[in-house]
Amino acid sequence: MNQFVRPILRRARVKPFSLIMQVRAVLLIGVFLLTGVSQTTIAKDYVVEVILFENSTQSSVTEPHAYEPPKKPKTNAQAWLLETQLLNDVAEKIHSSEDYELKHHFAWGQEALPFSRSATYTVIEQDTQGYIKIYADQLLFANIDLDFNGFRMIEKRRLKLNERHFFDHPKFGILMQVSRLPKTPETPSLAESQ
Repeated sequence: MNQFVRPILRRARVKPFSLIMQVRAVLLIGVFLLTGVSQTTIAKDYVVEVILFENSTQSSVTEPHAYEPPKKPKTNAQAWLLETQLLNDVAEKIHSSEDYELKHHFAWGQEALPFSRSATYTVIEQDTQGYIKIYADQLLFANIDLDFNGFRMIEKRRLKLNERHFFDHPKFGILMQVSRLPKTPETPSLAESQ
């Protein structure tokens, strides 16, 4: 042990082992505080808007595989409902079209987090059940697992911010846009609003 540390330890009546443990504890607390601060300051919020529409033309579409219901990815993060605004013009065009029927139009907000921690939006409607997960590892991605009237769509795709993305199935389609959410004072979580 260092010749300068021993006299200090004797005066303080502290055992060397406990001093080392105290230093480690202080360092660990500092690391936890820095990690918590960096996560909250780095995280940005997204607004996600989705339109689901059905192909109204007569077509015989069948599922070629054994059906399994969508499985929800594990997450602790929350999404919160928002008013639709990004795709309202497209929703109006689909609504007035003879070839397509607008089924659902919804929007939500969520934090920009990696896959393991990002929110999963649950879709539970009379004709549609499943999950949509938006996450940002190094790039932005969408995982979709939806059942629409017995027809299944499972997709994983890289997204670009502020661009409209089309996911196609012979029976139905999804149009999605992900953008940065403007900063608001306080946005309630989905769990709080239910």
